[in-house]
Amino acid sequence: MKERRYWQAEFETAPVERLKQIQDEKARSLVKRAYEKTSFYRKKFDTAGVRPEDIKSLADFHSLPLTRYLEDFVATAAEEKLAIPKAKVVNIMSTSGTVSGSPQLAALSESDLDTWAMIISRFALMCGLEEEDILAMFLIPFKIVEIGMERAGVSVIPVTHVTTRMDNAIKLINNAKATAILSSPSLLLAMRARAQELGIDYKKIGLRKAILGGESWSDSYRRRMAQELGIEFYDLYGLAEVGHCAGECGEGDGLHCWDDLFIVEIIDPETEKVLPAGELGEIVVTPLWREAMPLIRYCTGDAARLLEYKPCSCGRTLSKISRIKGRISTLIKVGKTKLFPIDVEEVLHSIPELSGEYQIILSHPEVQEMLEIKAECNLGVELTDMLQRKVETQMEQSLGAKSKVSLVRCGQFPKGIDIKAQRIVKSF
Repeated sequence: MKERRYWQAEFETAPVERLKQIQDEKARSLVKRAYEKTSFYRKKFDTAGVRPEDIKSLADFHSLPLTRYLEDFVATAAEEKLAIPKAKVVNIMSTSGTVSGSPQLAALSESDLDTWAMIISRFALMCGLEEEDILAMFLIPFKIVEIGMERAGVSVIPVTHVTTRMDNAIKLINNAKATAILSSPSLLLAMRARAQELGIDYKKIGLRKAILGGESWSDSYRRRMAQELGIEFYDLYGLAEVGHCAGECGEGDGLHCWDDLFIVEIIDPETEKVLPAGELGEIVVTPLWREAMPLIRYCTGDAARLLEYKPCSCGRTLSKISRIKGRISTLIKVGKTKLFPIDVEEVLHSIPELSGEYQIILSHPEVQEMLEIKAECNLGVELTDMLQRKVETQMEQSLGAKSKVSLVRCGQFPKGIDIKAQRIVKSF
């Protein structure tokens, strides 16, 4: 079989200066179009005293006002954000509604759908999917992902009313002998546990790749699950509002950004200044291709780092960001220590007696006196004081925060078909 390394080599392996030139050209065009076609950006730029002709380079682009989710995207009527007539909208996706309390629509044109599908086709080849692969992707119901995978030659098991029940999903994966799965990290964890209860060994199905998205996940999760299931893991990052802007290649040392289609920045969420490589901050994304509902410097609320540029052995010349640390809003303060749920997960997955399922209990609205955690044990593991002290000690040594751990038996946490797990519970 002919090796398939790139979907669009002319962009994926383009010289860095050429990619910057493409960004320059597309950014200028986007700003002009958004100003002329949407009342939202016309008002926003007029308020900031910015005109499209002021944007002559990426340096100018970085000075444009940020677009925020609640203050801008949610608070603005869809008609004010549309840059095309309603009749030209062919698909309406939505956000999860986790932050706003209500799903927000993200309109797409025919051109938008085609470009997004192409991005997924690029990723399919980047993570090594082949034409013989069968991808079970009904766990994340994005039709556009299905289309992009199919265009790359991958057979897809899609979302249906049948597969929204976890037992059906597990049995279908087994019966179809799926070779790849698209899931959120927490859902895959729950499915693995339920498969064991059903007498189905994930390791014997024939899965060789898992593509995870929708949540941050720790390196210890990856190592443990890869060892237990015998499969490779890949990270895919995106939002309904902007598309999938980054993903992992086989090197596993950061997520490539599609530089010809997106501008990805990392900013200090407090000062709004663009941060240099290596510093943790908020991801800001500008999709350079969204026709129906353009977004400029969109604050994602997710935390990551821009990585120092170096050639990747996969051959791609694209920039990279780190894997996602978590939501900025989920930063937890315990005394003088600041941490994300993923930091807790990093420790829990390194302890073999634990399943990896957990919840963090917040008892105060601001700073916590100690880190309170509920951690689930593996099936058959006894809930002893010795194990509790072991987990608390490792937490304190690894995170530098005083910890109180409550162990629960396997199955205590609900295992539904929800894509995202509730890792933080407030008791105040």
